[in-house]
Amino acid sequence: MWRVSVAPTEGPALAAAVARALDALYFFDWGGGLVWLAVKGEDGGAAAIRAALRSGHATLVRASDAVRASVPVFQPQAEPLAALNARVKTQFDPLRILNRGRMYRDL
Repeated sequence: MWRVSVAPTEGPALAAAVARALDALYFFDWGGGLVWLAVKGEDGGAAAIRAALRSGHATLVRASDAVRASVPVFQPQAEPLAALNARVKTQFDPLRILNRGRMYRDL
């Protein structure tokens, strides 16, 4: 199960693109700005969902342990944003003992 946040006008196109690529069930919330997707696939549909996503972000909400171990739960960040997050985390947690890997594997 995925939760995908997009501009409300982009929700239907995203759901249609994913449904063309995978066996998917979807539900719109927030006037189309939040799309809940239930899909099947080895990677839990991550590749198809993230390929269809032009803006916004996709979060893996529920999946098997194997899928959760192989697919990033949160939308991968652009390098500048990932670097900023790493610097902030280092300032607040220089010993890296608080929730290591909780949101992003390398933080």
